[in-house]
Amino acid sequence: MPDAISTRTLVAVHGNFASAAWWRDLVARPPAGWQVLAPDLPGFAGTPHDGDVSISAYADWLGAWIAERNLDRPVLLGHSLGGAVVLDLAARDPGRYRALVLAASAPLTGLVTPEENYPVLEMLRGTPALLEMSLGALFPSGRPEDFGTYVEDGGRMAAAHYSGNARALSTWSVDPARLSGLPVLVMGGELDALITPDMVRAQAQALGVPATVHPGVGHGFPQEQPDVFRAALATFLDSLP
Repeated sequence: MPDAISTRTLVAVHGNFASAAWWRDLVARPPAGWQVLAPDLPGFAGTPHDGDVSISAYADWLGAWIAERNLDRPVLLGHSLGGAVVLDLAARDPGRYRALVLAASAPLTGLVTPEENYPVLEMLRGTPALLEMSLGALFPSGRPEDFGTYVEDGGRMAAAHYSGNARALSTWSVDPARLSGLPVLVMGGELDALITPDMVRAQAQALGVPATVHPGVGHGFPQEQPDVFRAALATFLDSLP
C-alpha cells in the first residue's frame, strides 16, 4: 500500500439533486496549501448505484472512497444532504478526520419532508423544466455560470433517489456528543428556505461552535458567492492545528 498522502486535503461532498460539479470552482481554486477532492456519491450524476438509499450507506461508500486514496486525516466538507453524510462518517471515528465544514447541512436530527411533497419530488424525474425551476430557487442572488451542468447532472440521478433521499434524511440523526473535540465550521445562507438560518444556528449551538450566516444568499451560497465562501473556509482551515 502506498504511503498516506501528506498534502492537506479537503473532501467536498455534494447534496441532493447535485454532483461533484457543484465544487468545480473550489477544486480549481482551493485555499492556499490545500487540495480539494470532490466525488460523486453513488447514484448521482449517472454514477452506478445498487445499494441502499440511506445516509449510512452513503457514509460507508465515502469512507471506502477515502481509504482507497489513502488520505491522511482529511477535512470533510458537506453541503445539504452531503452534510449528513460527512457527519455520519465523522461520528464513527472522529480521530480519522482533521475537521468538519457544514454548509447548509441537514440538521443533526434529520430533515422531514411533508408527505404532500413526495409526488412533487417524483415529478422532478423526467421533467427538466420543473427541475430547473426547483434548482434555480436555491440561488436567489443569481445562478452560477455552470448552472446548466447542475440541471443536467440532477436529471441523471438514480430513480430511487428522488423520494429515497428525502426518506433517508427523515429517519437519520446523529448524536453531537460523538463529535466532541472535532473542529467544526457551520455556515448557512440568510435567504435559505430549506435549511433556514434558525436551523443553522441550532446546529451550531448543539455542536458548541459559532454559526456563520452569509447575507443575501440562499441554499447554494457556496456557489452563489464562491469568493466569500472560500475566504471563510480559508480562515477556518488556517486555524486548524
